[in-house]
Amino acid sequence: MDERLDLGIREFNGGRYFEAHDILEDFWEGYREPDRVLLQALIHAAVGFYHLDNGNLKGCRSQLSKACTKMRAYLPEYWDLLLEPLHSSMKEHIDLIDEQRHTRTDSLDLPVRPRIQRGHRVAGGFLSIS
Repeated sequence: MDERLDLGIREFNGGRYFEAHDILEDFWEGYREPDRVLLQALIHAAVGFYHLDNGNLKGCRSQLSKACTKMRAYLPEYWDLLLEPLHSSMKEHIDLIDEQRHTRTDSLDLPVRPRIQRGHRVAGGFLSIS
């Protein structure tokens, strides 16, 4: 796998979402379908969490929703990326943002930001390698 993808994942997992977005977008430009769509999903995820960190819930929800839609076709795993945990966490964030909007509360108790995990399927589950 390209070292730009590795770097983009490290930036994402370190909470440096803007940097992850830049790196992944640069990486994405050289790809064709179907890999390109997965990379777009990862870029949307990075932008979504960047918006969340800056208090833009509407932007966060929009980007995470796009990421979930594009990622769905690659679940549970693509390349060596375990996508199901990331996808589930993004859906949870979207649901909590929606709940906050409907209850009109000022507080938002969101889960810990997800990480992009690497590993492979094995009998009975996944073998995580990062």
